[in-house]
Amino acid sequence: MKRRTTFAVIIVMAGFAVILGRLFMLQVLDSPLYLTLSRSERERLATVEGARGMILSADGHPLADNRTVLSLAADPLQLRRYQNPSLLAAQLGPVLGIPPEEIRKKISVRRRFVWIKHGITEGEKKRIGKRIRGLYVLPEKRRTYPYGSIFRSVLGRIRSDGTPVSGLEKAYDSVLRGKEGRIVREVSARGRSYFQTESANTEALSGNALETTLVASLQEYSQDVLDEEVRAVDAEGGIVVVMDPRTGALLALASRVSGRWAGPTPGVSLVYEPGSIFKLVTASAALNEHRVSPADTFFCYNGAMPIPGGFLHDAEPYGTLSLGGILAHSSNIGISQVALRLGPATFERYIRSFGFGEKTGIDFPGESRGLFRGSRRWSKRSLYTIAMGQEIGVTPIQLATAVSAIANGGRLMRPYLVSRVVRPDGKVLYDHQPRTVRRVISEKTSRTLLSLLTGVVSADGTGANAAIAGFNVAGKTGTAEVYDPERRVYSRTRTVDSFVGILPVDNPRLVVLVVVIQPKGISWGGTVAAPLFRKVAEMALVHFRIPASPPGISGGTVARVDLLQGR
Repeated sequence: MKRRTTFAVIIVMAGFAVILGRLFMLQVLDSPLYLTLSRSERERLATVEGARGMILSADGHPLADNRTVLSLAADPLQLRRYQNPSLLAAQLGPVLGIPPEEIRKKISVRRRFVWIKHGITEGEKKRIGKRIRGLYVLPEKRRTYPYGSIFRSVLGRIRSDGTPVSGLEKAYDSVLRGKEGRIVREVSARGRSYFQTESANTEALSGNALETTLVASLQEYSQDVLDEEVRAVDAEGGIVVVMDPRTGALLALASRVSGRWAGPTPGVSLVYEPGSIFKLVTASAALNEHRVSPADTFFCYNGAMPIPGGFLHDAEPYGTLSLGGILAHSSNIGISQVALRLGPATFERYIRSFGFGEKTGIDFPGESRGLFRGSRRWSKRSLYTIAMGQEIGVTPIQLATAVSAIANGGRLMRPYLVSRVVRPDGKVLYDHQPRTVRRVISEKTSRTLLSLLTGVVSADGTGANAAIAGFNVAGKTGTAEVYDPERRVYSRTRTVDSFVGILPVDNPRLVVLVVVIQPKGISWGGTVAAPLFRKVAEMALVHFRIPASPPGISGGTVARVDLLQGR
């Protein structure tokens, strides 16, 4: 009896030992394996991207921000265990507005996570329902632009899949884009998502912020008045550039273009013949080379001067004009004679020194280098026509940068749009410092030319409509006839009208370039672009609290005397 009891106890103890051993294997030795199997059944891993960094104006206003939307995602492997991909795609297609074949391809991949559609509506969410295993509705950050289309040509845009296509969004994508992280979601046996069990710190995943040089209120006003002017004159478009000549910072870059002039970034990519505004380059080169002086006079052939291959005309007949008179009255004949004193090689050197024929290097995608051929390829007429802004193609940013060199004492600055890059934790990663590309003209030449250019905005000048009470403005009008390649002539009824102004003359703080493209009928830079310049400049003066010019500034007086002497 005792032997039987002992044997039974041993059998029971051995059984317990086997059970304990098995438990030890399951709970300790094989624990990682079964934990992994368990998680694979009840958890789903999804890759997420942190919010895109904000883009801010110079005065701290958000130009590009983010908002939370609902997006539809799927676990293709689980989905195919319970659903026919083709049938499901056919059901979801009409609901989501996506071709069924596109959905079928997405849910047929051998992955545990794919996006089906970014930014679904509440209506779409309800129609999808909650009983489809392997489908998830997840919150996601999407791009939003508080100012609507006003900054579109500068900021660019983002596709629904998060891919940037233009503007600062594209140029600084690597800086703005959020970092990748992951979320782990607990699911039921039916594949429904209940709660998030593990995630990366979403703030740490956010992209860096861009602080731009653009002034929100000035950009908004510039765009509004540009749109009004384009509608009023029935033009094909227009561009406004406001720059700080001391640094090259862009304060506003507004545009509205259509037809053959259209493009995503017209402020840096649109190429056009500048017309008479280019006379600034001709005059500054001649002054800097001491080939002319403000006291020199030129006979303007009473409006028609013979040149190789024909005649060169002025809008009105003039006799003798000084350099100030040539600029004030925008005499083609007079400025051509100034160019003759330079000669082709020297003139070309200054044109290239001012940055024409090459990119400015602005931190913005899509910039064009313009159109300019070397003097060895010029015809016998080229020196005459380039001097007055024909046979050369420029971009608005090139022209504003060149005029800024005249305004700031002769230094060509590299234009820029982004002043700082800031991490989510506030650490500054990049702080822009103004960069001088090269010296183009001397400070003395700059002062002399600014003095002469105030005559353009006098009552007798072509830019009288640009005058601003209390401020001395230096400027130049431009009326460029558009070349007709079919007829091989310049059209008088199709023009690009422009005005560029520098103010205040005694301490230049602003360069404002206005371009109006092909207004209907006969028009001039002084009648179409100059009034628009005045509106934008007045707004900028108020915003930056720039004081009025002191009475008796010598620049305007010298220019007006010079103009009278040239009559």
